[in-house]
Amino acid sequence: MICIDDCSTCKHKRPLKDGWDFCCDAFPTGMAPRNFPFGKVKELKECNNGIGYEPKEEHTDETA
Repeated sequence: MICIDDCSTCKHKRPLKDGWDFCCDAFPTGMAPRNFPFGKVKELKECNNGIGYEPKEEHTDETA
């Protein structure tokens, strides 16, 4: 498994799987095809399985 910076900010990223990082809803097995454009994840409309990059929602504490 490789670390893709864009994936770390995507809401589809899943927790570790068997000690490996960056399993996601688009690639639940953790395997992407060799020709996958890893450097352009944010630009893709779909990574796989109808799922594409979507930024995580930022939670702010507005109780202060």
